[in-house]
Amino acid sequence: MPRTVDVDERRAELAAAAARVIARSGIGAATVREVAAEAGWTTGALTHYFADKRSLLQFTLTESLERRRARRSDRVGVTAQQALRDVLVRALPIEEDARLHWVVTLAFSAQAASDPELAVSQVVAYREFRADVTGLVERAGRASGDAAQVEAERLIALLDGVSLQAIFDPESWPADRQRAVIDAAL
Repeated sequence: MPRTVDVDERRAELAAAAARVIARSGIGAATVREVAAEAGWTTGALTHYFADKRSLLQFTLTESLERRRARRSDRVGVTAQQALRDVLVRALPIEEDARLHWVVTLAFSAQAASDPELAVSQVVAYREFRADVTGLVERAGRASGDAAQVEAERLIALLDGVSLQAIFDPESWPADRQRAVIDAAL
């Protein structure tokens, strides 16, 4: 009897392999052959799930963003202020998954500068994150209306700056320091 294959699981597995290749060697190195090897697959097997490198890369970015979104939804039983802090702290490159997401996002951001389709993905992701943080700022009673969006943008800009520094200079930006900067802003 033939084995049943979970297509979504296989695609996620390949996206995870692509993310590891991108984090290690950059987008240019994320060839279909290299990603297949990283996943322990043949190139031919990978092409059953992705038509080409571009579709694999787009799916990799989408998967990375989806994993981050899923972590944002864990807000049961916490105050709006705690939920706001949690969203910001979880986005920091403290844990390995968040660090991998940051490295992949940076690689895609550089690529998106000259690729309108990837740029749209980045814009949509940031707008969604900004809306989420804005809602939490309002629910926490920190600001409302336009002022809440300005506060959310300030917090996200701080988060981005701390995260970039932590990615490139982790010795100067250990987890405790990253969290302390967010806490001071809140």
